[in-house]
Amino acid sequence: MAAAYCPAGDVAVHRKALRNLLLPGQERLHFNHERPPRRKQIIGVIMSFNLAVDLYAADRDTLTNRRRCLEAIVRDCAGSSERLVIEMDESACDHDRRLLREATHRFGCHETLRWDVLVAKADPLLWVPDAVAWCWTRGGEWKQAVAPFCQVREL
Repeated sequence: MAAAYCPAGDVAVHRKALRNLLLPGQERLHFNHERPPRRKQIIGVIMSFNLAVDLYAADRDTLTNRRRCLEAIVRDCAGSSERLVIEMDESACDHDRRLLREATHRFGCHETLRWDVLVAKADPLLWVPDAVAWCWTRGGEWKQAVAPFCQVREL
């Protein structure tokens, strides 16, 4: 799972830049569905944002590991972030909302960290972690392109 950190003052500009990358008929960017030249274009735009992306690795895609990743994200952004936006997974939506409520209380940020669970097309900044995680797991030149602004975090 990946978490991208964007300064509040840059959010609107970055959202607009990402929306400008949409092709006719596209509602969102989904890196897995893009062709290599387009992936390079998208990563080039993301690299220009000067973001930080934290990567959380779990050995399998399970609900338990999703919980571990989301808890770690809340833990790591508790003292420094104003808002956390999670991409909605229909099968885990209720679970995620409950977990986020519990985690923000556990890490003492329930009054300072706003969070939302949104579908990917609702916030273009959700496309950044998707693209970066794809590059990281793909390896090779893709991983090298995003490595300068990525950090692997412990669960």
